[in-house]
Amino acid sequence: MTLTAIIFCFGYLGILNSDILSTFLIQIIVMLAIPFLLYTILISKNVKTTFSDCGFKKISSKVVIAAILLGLVLFCINSFVSNAFSSIISLLGYENLSSSTSPDLAPKKIFLDFVLSALLPGFCEEFLLRGIMLNAGKKQVSPRYCLIVSSLLFGLLHLNIRQFFYATIMGALMGYVSLKADSIYPTIIIHFMNNFLSNYFVYGTYLNWPFARGFMVIENLLFSNPIFYIVFTPIIIITMALLYVYLVKVISIERGKSKIIKFLQQTRDTNMSVQDCQKQIDEINLCLSQNDLKNNTKPKFCNKIYLICSILLGSLITISSYIWGII
Repeated sequence: MTLTAIIFCFGYLGILNSDILSTFLIQIIVMLAIPFLLYTILISKNVKTTFSDCGFKKISSKVVIAAILLGLVLFCINSFVSNAFSSIISLLGYENLSSSTSPDLAPKKIFLDFVLSALLPGFCEEFLLRGIMLNAGKKQVSPRYCLIVSSLLFGLLHLNIRQFFYATIMGALMGYVSLKADSIYPTIIIHFMNNFLSNYFVYGTYLNWPFARGFMVIENLLFSNPIFYIVFTPIIIITMALLYVYLVKVISIERGKSKIIKFLQQTRDTNMSVQDCQKQIDEINLCLSQNDLKNNTKPKFCNKIYLICSILLGSLITISSYIWGII
């Protein structure tokens, strides 16, 4: 949080006036390299263990498809929540001081933008938030606690009021998917899909890409017309929520199936004891139930101090972005 804030401040002050360098420092160094090295050196002691702890576990093709569809669903939810929240803070006096100019439509710039804002965040941010803080964290403390903390810090790490609210919600929804899948890969796909589609529709409206202009027209119509907003809001929310629940259930069932297959292979290839068999069966029943997030293990005192300091720092900068309109 501190390093991200410093890099953001350098950008605002003009000391670091390269968006590419800023993104590289935040994504590659702060979100990926430093957490990876610290966790490997201090906790796992092994690179392979680090990747395993962070949830880099194989997923089936059905889970991949479900994650892609969830990316579409969460993009719609994200679009709705972000527009609604932007309208609310605008009514409360928020003014965006950044200039809104047409994007650079050069092919190299478009490609670079997709890499910097979709590919890198999809991997690097997920490694830190859903990898180390959620999947690795749940081995030490309650998964539910890790879900709440990682979601809140995901929102605060954006360090601006416009993105905080919907990023926190997105973090919670993606984190729950990761816990149910017992893998980080679905959230990497979802995160990439969300950022990719956001860029696609922005550039697509200028370049007439398929579906882009139509989507923007529908979005503008929905949020600029109170009647459409009131009529279609409940429909959109209910539809997206049902799709989300269904797809998460598919992912959870696929996880249970993979555990059953692994269990059958182990019992066939080795002479497992009755206790080991029962342990495997209990794990299968747990992942197929709705109780796999229940764990009351609490964090250590020093970890609470670090967390409080991070939340305070992120909150101060986020509140400042509301006061001065900085993003």
